[in-house]
Amino acid sequence: MRRLACLFAIMILLTLPVSALNSITSANNQTTINTDGSCQVSLALTLKLDYMPAGLVFPIPAEATNVTVGGVSVSAPYSGGVRKIDLSGFIANAGTHTFVIRYTLPDAISKEKDNLILTLPLLCGFEYPVEAFYFTINLPGHISGRPQFTSTYYPDAIETMMYVRVQNETITGSMDNRLQDHETLTMSLVVTEEMFPQPVAKQWSMDTTDLVMLSFAGAAILYWLITMRALPPRSVRRSAAPDGITAGHISCRLIGQGVDFTAMVLSWAQLGYILIQPDDDGRVLLHKRMEMGNERSEYENRAFRGLFGKRTIVNGTGYHYAVACRKAIRSIPGIQDDFRRGSGNPLIFRSLALIVGAVNGVSMAIAFAEDSGWRAVLGILLAIAGLVVTWFIQGIGKSIHSRNKLHAIVGIVAAGLWYLLNHLSGEWILALIVIPFEFLTGLGAFYGGRRTESGKQVVSEILGLRHYLKSLNTKQWKQILRNNPHYFYDMAPYALALGIDRQFARQLKGMRLPNCPYLTTGMDGQLTAAEWNQLLRETISRLDALQRRLPLDRLLGR
Repeated sequence: MRRLACLFAIMILLTLPVSALNSITSANNQTTINTDGSCQVSLALTLKLDYMPAGLVFPIPAEATNVTVGGVSVSAPYSGGVRKIDLSGFIANAGTHTFVIRYTLPDAISKEKDNLILTLPLLCGFEYPVEAFYFTINLPGHISGRPQFTSTYYPDAIETMMYVRVQNETITGSMDNRLQDHETLTMSLVVTEEMFPQPVAKQWSMDTTDLVMLSFAGAAILYWLITMRALPPRSVRRSAAPDGITAGHISCRLIGQGVDFTAMVLSWAQLGYILIQPDDDGRVLLHKRMEMGNERSEYENRAFRGLFGKRTIVNGTGYHYAVACRKAIRSIPGIQDDFRRGSGNPLIFRSLALIVGAVNGVSMAIAFAEDSGWRAVLGILLAIAGLVVTWFIQGIGKSIHSRNKLHAIVGIVAAGLWYLLNHLSGEWILALIVIPFEFLTGLGAFYGGRRTESGKQVVSEILGLRHYLKSLNTKQWKQILRNNPHYFYDMAPYALALGIDRQFARQLKGMRLPNCPYLTTGMDGQLTAAEWNQLLRETISRLDALQRRLPLDRLLGR
């Protein structure tokens, strides 16, 4: 039995790797870090070889450049995630050998959300054990944080086996225990921007969420290029409205939105079908002057009959009118003739861009709650917020050629709040990319799409009319009013619908105009263009008031 035990022990000894006889008796890492994040590393090794190995390579970080051994430049090919220096040419026989390996790390500083992180590999997994290891790291400024260390064999306990001292600008340390073969050691430290002033391009490094955002942004752009690409609309100077298009149809034909019923009613009044009468009680009464016939479109006839029925007077501030307005918003007559068959769907385009905003919200959640259990909940909330906010930002484009500036106000406020959140999370550079991207997406969705020739002509005429009404000067006004004293009232519905009514009226300065043929005021004396414009604005504001509250009233059951 004793002989069997001895034989077994001998076999165990024979199977031990011979490499255990070779070791690094001493390793001393001296690293100097510059303000640009580059590092100069000097690694002094004392290697004890009891036998000559077939090959001897020493691993250094994959990013290392300018590698020398004993002052001689050497190649260090990349393999297995590291660069490997062949030391065989520097060793003639077994024994003790000393080497000084020097190399440069181009950039050891990375941006992780709102922190700058210094990451420094000290050992990269040499095949022999290390009997004694020392390091000295010199930084370009005062060290306020505590360095953290990780290793292969002791990922959570390596710091208990080390002596580390931080003093002013220097970190020194040594190992209490022998390091095993193939051991790695990495130090990380949170540093300040004062110590490492980073250019903007380096302050933001791409992570998984950034790549996801980039992917969906690319998909949105690609979708637009393939299915919706169109040249910017041109304008054709025009002093009258396009044939058959009321002020209420401007938003339909220009940006593909629903009918603006109040603007259409104002056009009907200008055409002589309706007389508008505001009263002292806040109501706006609509008096039917004549029936509408086939001189107007089928859609307008249906809408006119639906508004009046058998009545001759309708309260424009009542529930019936508000329902007609909400119904008109869902109608886009004539739009099918403006775009080519196969032109892309703006909703798909906008949805792809909305996902960019949602992922931006997730990115902020990760930054706000890096190690918190609330990260998932916060991520969901900020993703939803991202969808809503970016929808509003996209909607800013609606207000450029529209009387309703609420979309622009809400969108701008939403963009400001979103930037503030991104700034607080350290993602301000991302916000400077996402917010303009969403705004341009809105423009691409509202004014893009492949239009037919007739569709292009309609847009050109509407934009031409807008430019003409904005650019009229006092001299041109006087000439126009000599030929048509009611030109201001004829064009006022279109100026209001296009959001340029103030500019349109301003050029008339203090010139007084005859009474409006379709709006009764009960006032004596003639008013200026600016005063008439203000009366028209107040009138359409009353007409719009209930329809704006209607969805909320229905939601609350009122």
